[in-house]
Amino acid sequence: MSHQELAIEFIKKFCAGDIEGLALLLSKNLQFKGPLFQFNSREAYLLSLKQDPAQPADYRVISITESPDHISIFYDYEKNEGSITIAQLFRFKDQKICEILIVFDGREFG
Repeated sequence: MSHQELAIEFIKKFCAGDIEGLALLLSKNLQFKGPLFQFNSREAYLLSLKQDPAQPADYRVISITESPDHISIFYDYEKNEGSITIAQLFRFKDQKICEILIVFDGREFG
């Protein structure tokens, strides 16, 4: 799977609520940073998702930018209550996602 395919598969599985599927895409030493949470391992990230699972949602990719080590994807995360635009930057190592930076306007959750 290409880096772009891995990143899109991550978004697809996240929006479907497929936590077990996400685990297969992530490096054990995942570094995750976002406006609401920060995690320093795959297990910590997945535990957070299991403790507070997101309801399945739709998504619509707006833009994909690729460099040799990174993929950035802008997409609309669409739920019944409305949608929010999210930017995610992915970095890869050994065909796994090793870093995720997620950016969105946290006021949407206020």
